[in-house]
Amino acid sequence: MRCPRCRGFMVVDHFTDMQSDSGPLWLRAWRCVNCGEVVEPGITVLRRAQRSRLARLVARLKKGSSHVPESVPLGV
Repeated sequence: MRCPRCRGFMVVDHFTDMQSDSGPLWLRAWRCVNCGEVVEPGITVLRRAQRSRLARLVARLKKGSSHVPESVPLGV
């Protein structure tokens, strides 16, 4: 598997989820040996949702930026 960030070599690694309510939870994920990127299904879902929210915000800002502000005299 290739790293989605740097195209480096990925290895399977074990991590501990300390935020689980039922105590520590071990999980397996892919980790890049070059840049340290961690790829796990839960992380991927959250990142995808964050990107779509960001894309919607950018689209909304672009849509509103077509308004040309009227010129205001600066009183010279």
